[in-house]
Amino acid sequence: MSKISVNSAWFYSFHGCLHEESVIGAEYTVNAVVEVDTGIAEKSDNLKNTVDYVSIYSVLKKEMAVPSKLLETVLERIITGIKNIDKNIVSIEVSIKKLSPPIGGHVDSVELRKKV
Repeated sequence: MSKISVNSAWFYSFHGCLHEESVIGAEYTVNAVVEVDTGIAEKSDNLKNTVDYVSIYSVLKKEMAVPSKLLETVLERIITGIKNIDKNIVSIEVSIKKLSPPIGGHVDSVELRKKV
């Protein structure tokens, strides 16, 4: 088994329960780790025998562009989208980090993480 990771993909998106968040937006970083058997790809040197990290990034980009009140909703859409890339995916871990969240104090970020 191998893990294919897309690390710190940066997005400016409009997620949040506060009205201001849907108007002003915020910065986010997203990480996705996909576990898959790459044995055939290692021998064939053929992209069709593995999970292309470009397709993972495409899911992240698509789902981060859809405004949602909850990051939980975005996270679940991303996981579902990645599952649909390849039936041989064994596990998926995704984290979404909201930079400088509006929580009434100085906080670098908040993060939601899920592994399936």
